[in-house]
Amino acid sequence: MNVDEMRDVREFRAGAPTPDRARLAEGRDRLSGAAARGRGRRLRADWRFAAVGAAAALTAVAVLAAGLGGGGRDGARRTVPAAPGSAREVLERAASAVERADPPPAPHAGQWVYEKRISADPGIWPKSAAPPEPEPEPRERWVRYADPRFENGREGDDRSLRERLRFLDELPDDPAAVLKEVRAYYPSGKGGLESEGEQDMGALHVMFKSQPMPPQALAKLYRALAAVPGVEVTDHVRDLAGRDALAVGHHEKGQVVRREILIDPNTYQYLGDRQIVVKDYKRSYPGAEDTPDRPWNAGDLMSQNALLATGVVDHKGDRP
Repeated sequence: MNVDEMRDVREFRAGAPTPDRARLAEGRDRLSGAAARGRGRRLRADWRFAAVGAAAALTAVAVLAAGLGGGGRDGARRTVPAAPGSAREVLERAASAVERADPPPAPHAGQWVYEKRISADPGIWPKSAAPPEPEPEPRERWVRYADPRFENGREGDDRSLRERLRFLDELPDDPAAVLKEVRAYYPSGKGGLESEGEQDMGALHVMFKSQPMPPQALAKLYRALAAVPGVEVTDHVRDLAGRDALAVGHHEKGQVVRREILIDPNTYQYLGDRQIVVKDYKRSYPGAEDTPDRPWNAGDLMSQNALLATGVVDHKGDRP
C-alpha cells in the first residue's frame, strides 16, 4: 500500500466509531493533525464523508450549495430553539419532502464519489495557548464506490460505500427498528458509557454521510432521528459556509457535548454536522502526559463540517 492509499484509508475511517482501546490515542491524533495543519494541511474532523441531494445526470451529478461566505462560525452560536414539541413535526415534513424526490443515479463498481467540503476543528489546546486558527478552506476528495480495502473483513467497523448503500436500501420502515439496526451496524465502541441517545446520534451521523443517499433511505433516517430520546430542533443556525440551517440534536440530563445534524430548512437536504458544548468542562487525556487538558465553555463549537458539493464521477480527479 503506497502513501496515497494509506491516506485514503485513514480519511475513509475518520468518522467511524472509535474502539475502546484507541480512546487513549485521541489526544495524540489531534496533536498530529494540528501539527500537520501548520504545514498547510487541515485537521480532519470526526466524520467520513457527507451527502446532500443529487440532481439527475448520466454519469455525474453535482449539488452546489449556495452561499459560501463569512460568519459561519460566529453565526452558528446564534440559535433559537424551535417551538416545543415541534421536532417530530419538522422531521416528518423533512421525510415527506425528500421521499418524493427523484433518486440520484446509483454509482457502480469502478466509479468514484466526489465531494467538496469545508471543516473546522479548534483542536485540543486551550484558546490562550492555541496557534492562530487559519480560515477554513474548501477541500476536495474522491472516494471509491466499491473499494476492496473496506470489503475484505479486516477493517473492523469500516464499510465501503457499496456496503453502506446496500444497508440503507434494506432499512425497515419502523423508526425504532432503524435505530436498532444502525446502532448494531456502527456500535459506539465506548464500553457502554454512552447513553442510548448518544449512541443513536453517533451512528446516525455516520449514516447521513453516505452518498448518494437514496430518497427513501433519507426519509427513514429522518423518521429515526425523530425517534431519538430528547430530540430537539434549533432553527436560524448558520453553518460553517454561512448558510441557514436547522440543527437537529438531542438533550438529556448531564449532557456535555451535543452532536447535531444540519439540514436545509427549505429543501430538507443534509448540509453537514457540528458538535457544540452545552456545559463547561475540562477534557483530559489519560495516558497522554504530553497532551494538556483542554477547557471548553458552553457554546463553544468543537467541530463543524459543511458539504458544498458532491457527485458521482467515472475517474478519480474528475469533477461533476
